[in-house]
Amino acid sequence: MDKTSAIKPMNDTPRLRVGMPLPGAVPFFWQDTDGHFRGIYADILRMIAQRLEVTLEFIPLTQARLIRQFEIGQLDLEVGVVEESKQNAPHSTLSSLSLFTQSFWVVNNVIIYRPELSFPIFILPDLKGKTVAAVRGRPVPEHLVREDFTNQWQIAQRVHRGWNEIGLMTESVALYYQRRHQLNYKISLPYASDPVSFRLHRNQAHRLADFNRVISELEQEGLLDKLVCLYLCGKSR
Repeated sequence: MDKTSAIKPMNDTPRLRVGMPLPGAVPFFWQDTDGHFRGIYADILRMIAQRLEVTLEFIPLTQARLIRQFEIGQLDLEVGVVEESKQNAPHSTLSSLSLFTQSFWVVNNVIIYRPELSFPIFILPDLKGKTVAAVRGRPVPEHLVREDFTNQWQIAQRVHRGWNEIGLMTESVALYYQRRHQLNYKISLPYASDPVSFRLHRNQAHRLADFNRVISELEQEGLLDKLVCLYLCGKSR
């Protein structure tokens, strides 16, 4: 098994086995060179675990292996998933075994573009017929001409350097790279948004209400916004 970063179980403290998709997605979750899991989703889950008095075992897996391990009951939870109807409809077994917490975050999709561009780039129709840099495999509206790249870091760098004028990215990722690496591009208003939840295995159904209660508490106390700001407000950790 790959290196994991875990809150070690002590005595009879309940443990949750958490699937962490490889290779990760900064600033949401990733595994650093010391094997520790970092990111917005990982830290939110740690806050929830502390209040529920459970321990976490983070298990890094490719997405395909993560789904298989979840289906056979080797994982109890997956971090940061979009609504099942949008992301996992083909996996009928996965669907039947999945319970979703209430949303704890919203992922906004935005356009990044060169500052010198004079035309307004705030909604996708403004880009009709234009070439946009996009992550390979992710959907792009049909009226755009796509140029595929491996990941969002490549897109951010290319727009910053002027190799591409326009790119499609996740807002949090665009902000993180812009502020952490002083990249020069503008960010549009969101053109699409997806609520994000934790996926619980049905063997953890007894925890669903507690997860939702703690998520609501953290929201009301402003702790979710405060944590997110650590990554996105220019105070990189």
